[in-house]
Amino acid sequence: MFAALAAGSLLVSPVAMAQMDTPAQQRHRINLDDVELTDLIEDVSIVTGYTFIVHPQVRGRVTVTSQTALTTDEVFDVFLATLRVHQFVAIPSGDRTYRIVPEATASSSAGIQSRGPNGDSFVTQIVQLNYFSAVEAAQMLNPILNPSGQVVANRNSNTLVIVDYASNMPRLREVVRQLDEDGTTIETIALQNVPAQEMETVLNGLHDEFALNFTAVASDTTNSIILRGEEHAVARALTVARELDASERVRDNIRVLPLSNAKAEEIVPVLERLSAAIAQQNGAGEGSGVAPTISFHEATNSLVLSAEYEMLNQLERVVQELDVRRPQVMVEALVVEMSDNAVNELGLQFVVSGTGNDIPFASTNFSRSAPNILALTGALVSEGGLTGSGSNTFQSAAISSLLGLEGLTLGGGGMSGDTLFGVILNAVENDVESNILSTPMLMAVDNETSSIIVGQEIPVTTGEVLSDSNSNAFRTIERQNVGVQLDVTPQIGEGDSVRLSIYQEASNIADAVSTSGEFITNKRSIETTVIADDGEIIVLGGLIEQTSAVSASQVPFLGDLPGVGRLFQSEGVTNSRTNLMVFIRPTVVRDSEDVRMTTSQRYRYIRAQELMSTGAEASNIDRFVQDVLGTVPPAQ
Repeated sequence: MFAALAAGSLLVSPVAMAQMDTPAQQRHRINLDDVELTDLIEDVSIVTGYTFIVHPQVRGRVTVTSQTALTTDEVFDVFLATLRVHQFVAIPSGDRTYRIVPEATASSSAGIQSRGPNGDSFVTQIVQLNYFSAVEAAQMLNPILNPSGQVVANRNSNTLVIVDYASNMPRLREVVRQLDEDGTTIETIALQNVPAQEMETVLNGLHDEFALNFTAVASDTTNSIILRGEEHAVARALTVARELDASERVRDNIRVLPLSNAKAEEIVPVLERLSAAIAQQNGAGEGSGVAPTISFHEATNSLVLSAEYEMLNQLERVVQELDVRRPQVMVEALVVEMSDNAVNELGLQFVVSGTGNDIPFASTNFSRSAPNILALTGALVSEGGLTGSGSNTFQSAAISSLLGLEGLTLGGGGMSGDTLFGVILNAVENDVESNILSTPMLMAVDNETSSIIVGQEIPVTTGEVLSDSNSNAFRTIERQNVGVQLDVTPQIGEGDSVRLSIYQEASNIADAVSTSGEFITNKRSIETTVIADDGEIIVLGGLIEQTSAVSASQVPFLGDLPGVGRLFQSEGVTNSRTNLMVFIRPTVVRDSEDVRMTTSQRYRYIRAQELMSTGAEASNIDRFVQDVLGTVPPAQ
């Protein structure tokens, strides 16, 4: 590449270079058009005799053109400038050796030099300060550093370690020299009423406006100002600072802070404890200052604060951090219950009776069998001779027994002479399957308990008092919720994980215990605390239950007879199976966009269910939202 000018490279080749006296006497003309940067590095190494250690990230294509011949030193200057344009730097690393690295990493690896070999190289210099603080000097140098440069102050040795382009080093050293001049004075003033940051801004404004040679630095931890500069300038600044701090004592020490998100009554206890701690630290309770008072106005949800000026500022900053919009959690529960009950019954009943004054009688009657053979026999007898209310009673009992009949019933009976007889065979197979699905859901604010109940209230007797004469009797009744209930307290953690304290209940009326209105309720509840990720479905718990019961009734001895024993037996078999599972899914809702998205999803679902059930083309829900609420339905 370092060939003839016509080849588009440097004018002098490596062979020609070797024939000249010294590299400094050689002159070269550069004409490079879109060549690899690594090729340029290799050729400059040949021309200058320097050794380059190239970082793996040093890549790119460059174009360099010179109309006049350049010395070897000038070629090296152009080379460094080209590197800088492409955000690379050459860092001295020993005798005639340079490391070429990306500019972003140069500050951590620049070599230490008493002065930079070239303006475009990256160097490190250590500067000892005798009078001025190295920490303060570092703060003042940062604004004039190259973006890739760095300055580090060593408090113990009061030295500065400066890493920057060599071209910027003279400017930095001159600033340090002026700062480190003797003859300055330092004063510190503790402020009682004005925040240190505000006072720093005011005093430095005086510095600029009246050309006073001093510097003001605020110390927030002690609420004080450090002044450094010429004696008369520092004295003038001290006078101004004291006057401003004293004038703030007469300022209004009451503030009203309306809250947008938090509840004022919940913030008050926090501020009371905080103000007490601040007052104790500042010694406000030792006889001076305004005792802090914190109250709230419920109607406007505002805080009313009365305290010293500085404490008011501190309390207001705390309120601003607390009065933020808290995220919410949409909690969706899924309760699935699948049950299967199967009942098989088989029974045989018979009756044989005579007539007359002395009536021989024989019968089998089992509680599981229907209809009741004795009730039917009574009706048959009443037809044969009973009249009046007795006949009606027997007939009503027979009808009631027949109305409760299930399954297959075969039977017969009659009278033959003085003998009354009857027989009934009853067989029942009953299979009941049920699937119960409930999906309660609710939106809850972070760290707030929310609850939803869907069901009804039923009366439950809790006490009853009867007197001997049945007078002044009374019964105490309590209302009990029956249905689906979900109570949840979410707490959003790191990475949108959600800690959920949950109580979930599903209950329903099973049957009446008595005619007095007492009920049996089936109740499934779960109370637990779980942790789930945003949008993750987890199982809270469940129950898998399977029961089997066999009941048999028979006539003693006769039921055990071989062959004919089944005629004197009644048997029932009951099998039941229940599968219950409870699932939960939390979804974090952080802003109004998340709220709109969640609302639209739920609205679309309920709207689709309505259209599916009615078969209509237009939704009544849309019409209700438009006509009654006077707004546009959520996005479809």
